[in-house]
Amino acid sequence: MIDRRELLGSLGAAALTAGCRCGPRRTGPPNVILVFTDDQGFNDLGCYYTPPPEQQAYARIDTPRLDALASEGLRLTSFYVGASLCTPSRAALLTGCYPPRVGFGDKARGLGVLSPSSREGLSPTETTIARMLKGVGYRTACVGKWHLGHLPPFRPTKHGFDEFFGVPWSNNQAPLNLVRGERAERRLRMDEPLTGEFTREAMDFVRRSADAPFFLYLAYTAPHEPWAVLPSFRGTSDRGLYGDEIVEIDHHVGLLVDEVERLGLTRDTLVIFTSDNGPWLDGPAPGGSAWPYRGGKSDSWEGGFRSPSIWRWPGKLAPGRVSDELITALDVLPTLAGITGAALPTLPIDGVDVGSAILGESPSPRDTFFYYARGRLEAVRHGRYKRMFPNTVRRVPIAGGVYDLLSDPGETTNVAADRPDVTTELDGLAEAMRERLGDALTGRVGTENRPIG
Repeated sequence: MIDRRELLGSLGAAALTAGCRCGPRRTGPPNVILVFTDDQGFNDLGCYYTPPPEQQAYARIDTPRLDALASEGLRLTSFYVGASLCTPSRAALLTGCYPPRVGFGDKARGLGVLSPSSREGLSPTETTIARMLKGVGYRTACVGKWHLGHLPPFRPTKHGFDEFFGVPWSNNQAPLNLVRGERAERRLRMDEPLTGEFTREAMDFVRRSADAPFFLYLAYTAPHEPWAVLPSFRGTSDRGLYGDEIVEIDHHVGLLVDEVERLGLTRDTLVIFTSDNGPWLDGPAPGGSAWPYRGGKSDSWEGGFRSPSIWRWPGKLAPGRVSDELITALDVLPTLAGITGAALPTLPIDGVDVGSAILGESPSPRDTFFYYARGRLEAVRHGRYKRMFPNTVRRVPIAGGVYDLLSDPGETTNVAADRPDVTTELDGLAEAMRERLGDALTGRVGTENRPIG
C-alpha cells in the first residue's frame, strides 16, 4: 500500500543493490546522515516496543526498515534529548549545549518554542554540527523542519548548511511555506504529507554529494500533529493516523538507506536516527506512546526526554548491539568531531565525546544529565537515580522526589526518604548547575548563559 512511483523506485534500488559497490571503505571521514523525527514516542518503533497495559489502544507499529537498521548497528535505550519541546531540543542537538546556554530558556532569554511571529533565533555566533563539519570539507544540507528562527540571520544557510529545503517552523503553525534556500516555493496546507517530498530531496542531495563527505540533517515534520499521510499509507498500522505516519517514515528511511547502498556508500556512511522529544499526549487517541516511561512531550518525566536512537556504521559498529549507557543528543556534536577530526567550537559546550561508548570500547563518560524545560531545571539524573524537583506538569502539581530508574523506570515510587544520601548528592549537582546555567524554577540566573539571537 505504498505510492506506485516510490514502489518502483524501491524495487529499482533493491535490484541495483544486489550488485552494489559496497567495496572497501574509502579513506577519510564518513558521511553522516542524521534523521530527526518530531514528537515520536520511545515505544513507537518495532525494535523498541514493549506491550503497555493499554495494548489494544497502543498496538505495535511495524517498522521493518528501522528495525533492520538497528539490527545492523547499535540501539540505545538511555538516549536523552536536550529538551522535551521542539525548538530547544533542536538547538541542543545542533550545538551540543543545554538550551539555556544558547539562550533558549525562560521568556527573558527566549521563548521555549519559536512561532511565526518570533523575532529571535539561534545566534549566528553559535557553532552547529554543519558549520563544524564544513570546516573539514563536508557538503551540508538541512532538509525538513528548521524551527530555530526564520529571520535572515537565523536561517539554516547562515548556520553552516550549504542547502536548505523544508519548513521554517512546525507544521501546525500558519502560514506554512515550503522553502528552498532563502525563498519560499509554495504555500502548504498544515495537513499536507511531507515525508515523501523531504526524502526525495534528501536522496537527491546524497546522489549529488557522493564524491565528497557529506552531512545530511533530515528533520521530518512527522509524526507531529496534524497527522497526515499519503493515501497509500492510510490504514497501514493499528494505531490510527499517528501509526500510519510512523509506517510512512519507516518506508522512506528505507528508501534513503537503499540509495546510499546503491551508490556504494554504505560502509562510508554513519546513519543516526532519533526524535526531538517524547509523544504528544493531549491529542486524540491512539497517539504516541513512551511506555514503559511516564509522561511525554513538554514534561520532565522520562517519557518526555528519552528517545529511540539507532546508529549504523557497517565495519565500525558491531551489528545487533543494544546499550543502556547514558548518552544524549548534546553528545552528538563532540562525538562527530572526534570521528571526523573536526575542531570543537571555541565557545563552551555541554556535550562529551561518547565515540568509545558508541563503538563498544568503553563505558560512556557521561554519568549526569540535567532536564531543562523552558529554562527551568526540573530534574537531574546521576547514575541510576533521578531527582525530580517540585513543579507543575500540564497544569498538574508535581511534589518532586527521587526515583531509581534501574528498578523503577516508570517513576512510580519516591525513594527520597529511604535514600537521603542520594537526595543530598543530586541536590548538590543541581545547585552547581544553577550557578552555571540558571534555573527559572527557582529564579536563579546563571553565569554562563549566552544570549539568544
